[in-house]
Amino acid sequence: MSDRICNGVEVADMSQAKIFAPVPMQERGALAVRILIEEIEKRTGIRIMADSARPDDTSPLIVVRYAGRDGGSENRAADGLPVPGREGFRIYTDDGPKLTIVVEGADDRGVLYGVGKLLRLLYLSESKIEAPVSVRLSETPHFPLRGHQLGYRPKTNAYDAWTPEIYAQYIRELALFGANSIEIMPPITDDERTGPLMKYDPLFMMQHVSEVCDSMDLDVWVWYPNMGAEDNWYPASGNDEAFMKPEYLRKQLAERDEIFRSMKRLDHIFVPGGDPGALGAQDLFDFMAMEAEVLRKYHPQAKMWVSPQAFNPTDEWLDTFFANVRKEPVWLAGVVFGPWEKHSLPELRKLVPQSLAIRSYPDITHNLSCQYPVHNWDTAFAITLGRECINPRPEEQKHIHNFNKNGGIVGSLSYSEGINDDVNKFIWSDQDWSPDTPVVQTLKEYARLFIGPAFEDGVAYGLLALERNLRGPIGLNRQIPLTLKHWMEMEAAADDKVRGNYRFEQGLLRAYYDAYIQRRWIHETELERQAMDLLTRAGEWGTMRSMAAAEEALRQKECEPVGIGYKRKCDELADRLFEHIGAQLTVGKHKAIGVLRGAFMDCIDTPLNDMAFLLDAFHLIRQMPEEEERLAALQRIVDRTNPGIGGFYDHFGAHSSLARVDIAHAWEDDPGYLETAIVRHNPALIVEAHSELTGSDTYTRLCRETLHKILPGLTHPPLAWVSSLSSYYSAPVKVVYDHLDCRASYTVKVMGLWSGKVRMRINGKYADDTGVNDRGLLDEFTVPPDMIPEGRMEIVWANEEAGSAPFIHELWVMRKS
Repeated sequence: MSDRICNGVEVADMSQAKIFAPVPMQERGALAVRILIEEIEKRTGIRIMADSARPDDTSPLIVVRYAGRDGGSENRAADGLPVPGREGFRIYTDDGPKLTIVVEGADDRGVLYGVGKLLRLLYLSESKIEAPVSVRLSETPHFPLRGHQLGYRPKTNAYDAWTPEIYAQYIRELALFGANSIEIMPPITDDERTGPLMKYDPLFMMQHVSEVCDSMDLDVWVWYPNMGAEDNWYPASGNDEAFMKPEYLRKQLAERDEIFRSMKRLDHIFVPGGDPGALGAQDLFDFMAMEAEVLRKYHPQAKMWVSPQAFNPTDEWLDTFFANVRKEPVWLAGVVFGPWEKHSLPELRKLVPQSLAIRSYPDITHNLSCQYPVHNWDTAFAITLGRECINPRPEEQKHIHNFNKNGGIVGSLSYSEGINDDVNKFIWSDQDWSPDTPVVQTLKEYARLFIGPAFEDGVAYGLLALERNLRGPIGLNRQIPLTLKHWMEMEAAADDKVRGNYRFEQGLLRAYYDAYIQRRWIHETELERQAMDLLTRAGEWGTMRSMAAAEEALRQKECEPVGIGYKRKCDELADRLFEHIGAQLTVGKHKAIGVLRGAFMDCIDTPLNDMAFLLDAFHLIRQMPEEEERLAALQRIVDRTNPGIGGFYDHFGAHSSLARVDIAHAWEDDPGYLETAIVRHNPALIVEAHSELTGSDTYTRLCRETLHKILPGLTHPPLAWVSSLSSYYSAPVKVVYDHLDCRASYTVKVMGLWSGKVRMRINGKYADDTGVNDRGLLDEFTVPPDMIPEGRMEIVWANEEAGSAPFIHELWVMRKS
């Protein structure tokens, strides 16, 4: 048994090791031993023998047992090592006559998590098992709740393509990193009951996951919104009476009876207050009381949980909600802190009686329009990677987790829509186990166990690099080409097994994708500059020649594309990910339900400049019969963003414009933007329907009407309208201009939208009319000199009562005199 150094750790060969698991070993403890044997064999081809009798030969030994029982000579090696608490374990080595590694669990779960930690410590490669020669660990989980949501429904970007075997393996892998809870979904949610990739009945898959979890003693949760039984109907405010009618209630309760009765294990039901479902708060609690009676028939110890989440809750709704919480019904175990909740976690803890628990429900799967969006994300990434791309955010996830760790929660069970957030799941589980765990440690163990010890450092640092790709302006981010080089070097060194590993493929695809988008952004930004320069020659050349030259410049994107090899690689990896783990990265080929639901490969060539807007304008201008009319219309397009001499123009997808925004809190102090202005992105404005505004929603209609103010007949919006300065709930939005001429008048022009009780003030004075909806659509406001005596202008949008937030895309401050 020769020692060597592997990734900085002294390791010894244990390929001839045996497992000693003394009796009495409970059924679930024995399963943990079997998991250890199977996972080692998958990676090495070596099947270790296990026995309840201690081997008397000199082979290296792995001892798996309950703490405090079945002592042996190696117990002396545990001197001074704390006995673990509930669900905890300790692992230590004894360097006696033969290398012995001891795994002791406080209970069945502790044995499982100890085995998981051992697997993460081992160096497993083809025909070889190596272990650190010195280990002394004693760990007890920090939080009692640690889990993830794995819903089997069409809306997810992978789970609906999974088989029972894939589900079982993935749940096992989460457990190896300390997860003790899995949340599933009923057949009826805000989705179709089935989809083109779902090969199994949703109720069967619920039952299967319940059985898999029970075998490992993992808690089973069901996320159960108040939906209709047919046509995916769900109640909005105003439909409460329909939901609570006796006939409809019978259908809902009968559905729950069938599901609860069929599940082997069910520990908790989580009912979201909204998103989806929108019952009145009193009806919500009345129905949950009925639901709890059905639950107790089959699972007497199971409990109910509820969240106050809603997009725009009224004060009356929230008051009624918390009044019911304070009654502390016997069936209610606690309240859930998740997406679209108006209160911060400390505020929620004050509103909820101490006798009731609070569970965190973090959204780890989305990048925008979500609970924890990517901070100040570049518009180019927002419209290509989109809401639900492959999104390893390890450092941000650790910060978000630990930001809330002292908020009085019992732990977390994450919101996930598929395999895109795979890395984030394991980061979150490890932080739930111990918030002091360094991110790089989790990433190295993740890479070592799931990809291979030869790629431990490379993959760990490669995932950190992918997170850095998302920071700052895309054109200035020098990390992006370095990240690609890092992953390409790993790809060149990898064998077929590693190159075919879906976790490796996910990181590799993102590295190529990010580099392709950056190359395109640089290219297309320059093409637009060339086109705009050519348009300024219209007075000299004539409009037709000028537009033809500008169009030729813009179309070099198509005629002389850049980075084609990168794109081909992304297409290849997308197909492989669909084959290997059911990842649905396109709508057509891979059957995703939409481009904003994980199909970010469909957005890889979305224009990153105003090509679509300009070509649309050229088409309309060419139809004008008179040159004078064409020249005037073209000039309006060319000067659209020009604020004139002494003026200012800002659009809030531009990082330079963010310097004017008054930020109430740094991201580190408010990662959920509950009290801080935020840059929000709406890729659907240009991504769906080939960038044409053909949707029927109110905002799309208003944008279409506003386009007509620029040029009648326009259908493609400028790229600046994708991003807006906004807020969640009631946080004010403030933009500040300094060094203005205090003797001059200014005109403030706004492209945005605000309604309801949101009001606009300039230096403390209301600028808009009260009671008028749909304000800000290229509206203009006059600012006389007496409003800016010190040459400073503060423009504030504040939600003074219940209502929607403002969305400010563009802002002109134009000097008049």
